[in-house]
Amino acid sequence: MNVTKQPDVLVVDDEPGMRDTLVAILELQGYRVSSAPDGETAYAAVQDGSFDVVVMDIRMPGRDGVSVLEEMGDPPPHVILMTAYAQEERLRAAVEANAFAIVHKPFETRRMLGLVAAASRAVKELA
Repeated sequence: MNVTKQPDVLVVDDEPGMRDTLVAILELQGYRVSSAPDGETAYAAVQDGSFDVVVMDIRMPGRDGVSVLEEMGDPPPHVILMTAYAQEERLRAAVEANAFAIVHKPFETRRMLGLVAAASRAVKELA
């Protein structure tokens, strides 16, 4: 994790429009952003520990966002999960896996930026 540079953020969503939009919005705010189209790719990307914050959809083909969060290293990056579906069991599992936040789609851009900023500050405080 980094202290002196902008936080590294990974955006994970199987919907290209949502993924590309989030990447663009976060880059405009000065974040260093990478993206992944699915849970498998996201899991592989976080293994080197270079991401401070992960913004990830819960419902994706293959590995869902909660299962990826549950298997991330220790300590995992701060993970903000997104969902368009009310899946109580998966939401409960996300909370138990220490998700930083859960956001329901559609969400306000300002809210997401606030959560990413808060997660970034929390990373810096831990460093």
